[in-house]
Amino acid sequence: MLGWKIFAHSVRMVFGNLKQVLQITFGPSLVATAVIFALFFVLDVPLDQLNTTTGELPAGVSSGSVIGFLVGFMAVIFVTMFWIVVSWHRFVLLEEYPRGIFPTFRFDRILAYFGRVLLLGILMAIAFLPAGAVLSALGGGALSVVFVIVIVVFLIICFYRLSIILPAAAIGQPLTLGQAWNNTAGAGGAIIVLLLVSFVFQVVVQLVFTALAFIPVLGVLLSLFFGVLVLPLINVSILTTMYGVFVEKRQLT
Repeated sequence: MLGWKIFAHSVRMVFGNLKQVLQITFGPSLVATAVIFALFFVLDVPLDQLNTTTGELPAGVSSGSVIGFLVGFMAVIFVTMFWIVVSWHRFVLLEEYPRGIFPTFRFDRILAYFGRVLLLGILMAIAFLPAGAVLSALGGGALSVVFVIVIVVFLIICFYRLSIILPAAAIGQPLTLGQAWNNTAGAGGAIIVLLLVSFVFQVVVQLVFTALAFIPVLGVLLSLFFGVLVLPLINVSILTTMYGVFVEKRQLT
């Protein structure tokens, strides 16, 4: 089944390239950590003194500084995330191997990737508006629940069909939404299988993490490794594999 093949290939892609996983993720994460620490000192925001109960700011700290820190923090997180994701797409699809611990920072590809993510988010939000109106008309009850499930599944399938524009942007071979839709024609069943397998895998991994939590140090390290690095990159690899299958017509074994 194609859905299973895409998932299995994505998992093998990550576990078969753990060296590259560390190279692509460690450097950007290190830079992000350094920049965030710098923001603390530059904006002079002692968040450890923030009263989380009342929300009051420490003496001498303005709300502008806190807002500036939060905006800077989110910008660093998103840039780092897209840096890693773009580098991973390019490593898999273009065999662009990282050198050392810092993959090439391609701002144009990161910006293009962000634009596509934003576009997909807006499209999904717009698509849900008429569904929300229908849901309001239906009111409560079992029919509403069924309707929500159907709409959510439909939108997720649409998202995955269109999401191949993301790896395309990462490697500098942009696709239009129409091209993405046409290339993934007939892939609905495979995507449903892919989603089910991914969900089961995530549940199993979370159960294992829960069991490992009782093991001092090692359990925490393994949980962080899989939760922060492996699982997210498997999800990214799914998009990469879909691009390879539906656009480049690669064969999966």
